[in-house]
Amino acid sequence: MTGPTTPMDLRRLAAEVSAQHGIRIDPDDPMMAVVTLNRLVFEQAVAQVVDRVQSAVRDFEAATEKVQVRAGGVLAQEVRDCAVVLRDEIAKAASVASDARTVGTQTTSIATLPKSAWIAVGLVLALMLLAIGLWFGMRLR
Repeated sequence: MTGPTTPMDLRRLAAEVSAQHGIRIDPDDPMMAVVTLNRLVFEQAVAQVVDRVQSAVRDFEAATEKVQVRAGGVLAQEVRDCAVVLRDEIAKAASVASDARTVGTQTTSIATLPKSAWIAVGLVLALMLLAIGLWFGMRLR
């Protein structure tokens, strides 16, 4: 905020009114007091709006921090769930491979893993990349 209108400003304003409207107004005219009062009221209103906007920004930042924490928790749970699914699928594939070896009719390689195992592997890797990206993003901020 700036200070009250200076006498130089009032002289300039009075000269401008005289030039534009042909009305002579002196800097000590009561109308100039109204101009000053109007400016002071406006500055106070602007200060209140700025305070409210700053408060809203602080609230928004706090809310985004909460969302990030919640998203991190949800992401961690999803990664754990995917790891469990992946572990189960790998165990099934290993069981199938050991059964095939004992029977001798089938050889198992990594290419013969079921589609669901590949989907689980892809999902886990995608979530890991997302988590790493979020972590880097928060560090760079």
